[in-house]
Amino acid sequence: MDHMMFMQKTKSDKRAKYIEEHENVWPDCLKAHRDSGIEREIIWIDGDNLYIYMMGKDLDKALNKLKRVPVFKDWIEEMKPLMDIRQDFSEDGQMKKFEKVFDLEEQLKNLKE
Repeated sequence: MDHMMFMQKTKSDKRAKYIEEHENVWPDCLKAHRDSGIEREIIWIDGDNLYIYMMGKDLDKALNKLKRVPVFKDWIEEMKPLMDIRQDFSEDGQMKKFEKVFDLEEQLKNLKE
């Protein structure tokens, strides 16, 4: 299973709108995420900073599939005015992922008791 975390940032005056939009994500956009292979996505917010966690069997493949789906492209366009820093979900875009330094589950599997 792949795990990924990355950061984005809302514009200070658009934080509430960003939260509101994510309380009612378009059903077709939710289905596109599911159909791409993303099994889990969680967004945390701290001030204007967004921390996005994703999980799936092959996230690179899932994201490449997702960013070609018209409804996802439309969602990204809808979110652009709300964002100060955002990941590049364009066809050629590269996401800047956090480097994983610790995974409890992985270490517990390797634990010799």
